[in-house]
Amino acid sequence: MTSEALRVLQALEWSERTALSATLPMRRIATATLGGNDDLAAKVLTDLDLEGCVHTNIMGWSSGWLTPKGRAVSVSAASV
Repeated sequence: MTSEALRVLQALEWSERTALSATLPMRRIATATLGGNDDLAAKVLTDLDLEGCVHTNIMGWSSGWLTPKGRAVSVSAASV
């Protein structure tokens, strides 16, 4: 997993803990985490989906949620 993917997972996990809803604005969070690079955010979110770490029902990653695997990877990466 790339360092960008880990950073996005950690940002999503933090956002999930502080959000009022389980559904997150994933694309916005990923883009902000990656310095405004929207293309990289889309690639990272696609890779995270393929790895089973995030899920969305909406094209374009506008919203979605972390899977249990995504939470576990985020927590283990933060403890390193």
